[in-house]
Amino acid sequence: MKNDIFELAKQIQAYAKTGLHYVENEYEIDRYNQIMEASVSILSTLSSQDPERVSMVLHSESLYVTPKVDLRIVVFDEKGRFLMVKEKVDGKWTLPGGFCDVGYSPSEIAVKETQEEAGIDVKPVKLLGVLDKTKHGHPKSIYYLYTIFFLCEKTGGIEAPGMETLDVDYFAIDALPELSIPRITKEQLEMMHEFYKNPDKPAVFD
Repeated sequence: MKNDIFELAKQIQAYAKTGLHYVENEYEIDRYNQIMEASVSILSTLSSQDPERVSMVLHSESLYVTPKVDLRIVVFDEKGRFLMVKEKVDGKWTLPGGFCDVGYSPSEIAVKETQEEAGIDVKPVKLLGVLDKTKHGHPKSIYYLYTIFFLCEKTGGIEAPGMETLDVDYFAIDALPELSIPRITKEQLEMMHEFYKNPDKPAVFD
């Protein structure tokens, strides 16, 4: 029930933000701002995050609110092990990737993020899936996020950590390290590993 309220509060703030974008009447503006502040109170209470930070995040987008896009890169070695990076933020492991930057296509982000976080050059070869993070066991987030998964092949370079990572290594699906759950879950890695066993498997979604 708590998670349902959290997600409903995010929907309410998105509706309020959209309303603020379109209305001009000062009374309507005041009503939508009150709704925004109510959603801030709900989100900060349920997530234990500072209300000022939540408010800053929610007010930082002035346009129609849509999901943000996270991208994760799947690279297998010759043994079917995942290329993974150890995050500086929490000291845990995930697939290379992150938020998509404006001005880059998804495949360009895949190349850029892998090089920056794992030190190697890759070639994107297949879209594996697009998943709604609220449906796959991630911790609650004040953002609504979709994750894109790209299969890539190593084309060069040497595995080495970057500015945002502490280490780089390959891990088998049955010998995974401690995962950075806000970024990746074991269930998602199991889903992605199916593509190693069955390269013709169609992309997954939702």
